[in-house]
Amino acid sequence: MPLLLFREVAAFFSLIPGRNPADTKKGETSPRSGNPMGARTIGRLAGALLTVLCISPLHAVTLRWDITRDERLEIVKTAKVKLFVDQALRKEYDERNIVNLTCYERGDAGSRVRGDFSIFQRDSSDEVFKAGELLERHESDFLIAGNGRFTVKEGDYMPNLRHIPTFPGGDVPEGHVWKGEGELHFNGFSRPFSVSFPVEYRFEGMGKERGVDCAVIRYAFRFDRRMPRGIPQDMPLRVTGMDEGTLYWDTARNEPVNMKEMEDRYAVLLVFSPTAETGSLKFQMHITTVYRTYRPVAEEEKEKARRELEETIPKESGVDVVTDKRGLVVRLGDVLFDFDSYRLKEDSRGTLNRVADVIGSRYPDRELIVEGHTDSTGDVGYNQRLSEDRALAVARYMKSRVGHDKISYRGFGEKNPLADNGTAEGRQKNRRVDVIIRMK
Repeated sequence: MPLLLFREVAAFFSLIPGRNPADTKKGETSPRSGNPMGARTIGRLAGALLTVLCISPLHAVTLRWDITRDERLEIVKTAKVKLFVDQALRKEYDERNIVNLTCYERGDAGSRVRGDFSIFQRDSSDEVFKAGELLERHESDFLIAGNGRFTVKEGDYMPNLRHIPTFPGGDVPEGHVWKGEGELHFNGFSRPFSVSFPVEYRFEGMGKERGVDCAVIRYAFRFDRRMPRGIPQDMPLRVTGMDEGTLYWDTARNEPVNMKEMEDRYAVLLVFSPTAETGSLKFQMHITTVYRTYRPVAEEEKEKARRELEETIPKESGVDVVTDKRGLVVRLGDVLFDFDSYRLKEDSRGTLNRVADVIGSRYPDRELIVEGHTDSTGDVGYNQRLSEDRALAVARYMKSRVGHDKISYRGFGEKNPLADNGTAEGRQKNRRVDVIIRMK
């Protein structure tokens, strides 16, 4: 029997005449005596119990992780970050983590996934995230158990936040509270370390998020850990942290839909030795997390998508559509820019409008990566900056029309030529901007 109903029925029976000797009326016998109560009393009990069964909110659900084999779960975390150094606000910036988990094996122990983790940053005033030479990228292969526990190979950094959420076994009634263990891993020091802490959850009930029936789950945690003696000088002596938010869980597909932290509730404080150059670092964040699931795309399906996309773009536009291991590549030639410039030519905007509108309508939720390339003429450093500026110009324009901001850009300068830079024709092919529609 669901716990909530059991409590209501128990409370009801506590009001039965005869449970308390003072409640026993003349002509009736206490149930403790073993003699039956009158038929009228039993009738009242049956009717009232039926009423309890009919009106009680029977919102009990089973909560578990279950990623479908070969599907890719994309996790996009976007954070507005405030960095405090020695209690003074030093910097405000945005950070985005895009995590892709692809399940390649399922069994009784859970879902085994391969994950890649990409980290982007931008100043708060910038429009598009940049993925440059210093892009932080990690790969990991780990197990997610049905209750949400992660089993990660020792030495792997990602995922750095683990076991959130974890679920109790069996049916979970509305209002139920449970506890699990969370784990946060840190790198960037001479020795990586982790902090474990309790996390409290509460099932608030069912609701809708992005049109999906979801279990609404509140969670919160705090921790305060003092590091052991004898640690290297660059490591913190004390680490504290907290977070509080709401998780929306698809109970039909057994996977997350959204996670919303309360504004500025996520915070991590690192306190260093009094002799250190920096006394403390505090990261205060407002994070929004969106989850989406993508089924696998076969090569023939990708080729069909390429042909269909190519047919929608005028042949005289100088745009090619090809495929690579990441997905579709829309290759924009150097017709977009004047020589030695990163400003879009006015007569190229029609081509960009067509490309952006097609991508926005056909692939409204796919990650877009914009990459700039140059030929080998001129200074290497100058070419690198020019490729980045051109990629940024296209990324900004695409963002204004595709309807989402899951876009990043980077420049490669002259590093990835398509053709021989020794000929004019080859150099023209190498001067390009590629828009990758991620389908992997």
